[in-house]
Amino acid sequence: MGSFYYFGYASNLDSSTLEGRLHTNPLKIGIGVLPHHGFRFNHPNPDGSARANIVNSENESVYGLIYKIQNEDKAYFLTSEPGYDFVEKEIFKKNGKINAFVFISKNTQEDLFPKEEYWKVILKGGKESGIPDSYLAQIINRVGKI
Repeated sequence: MGSFYYFGYASNLDSSTLEGRLHTNPLKIGIGVLPHHGFRFNHPNPDGSARANIVNSENESVYGLIYKIQNEDKAYFLTSEPGYDFVEKEIFKKNGKINAFVFISKNTQEDLFPKEEYWKVILKGGKESGIPDSYLAQIINRVGKI
């Protein structure tokens, strides 16, 4: 059967959101950090709002959750994030490093803002997962409308 590791950094910080996109419940491995990248709301959603994205940024890091996902869910999972590339990155975790796939978009646009329900799901998932409050505060600052 097989499986792969996935690094969720936005709405998939909320495990119930991710579980709703899969046929088999993913196994939550724990918190991970992607160094030399930054979190942004700069991927254009068809409705004109922003979706989260990761950009190269030497002095930033992105927190997220590492999940183990069954290969049978891969095709279904990939359709959940249109417009993003599914790329493998080295993620740091408490007891070492792991290679995990992550969604990153090259299609970016400045001066976009996420819908309130979207960024609230990200914060909810981040808080429930133990992502540091200081990092979640940075996400709130990127919303731009609070």
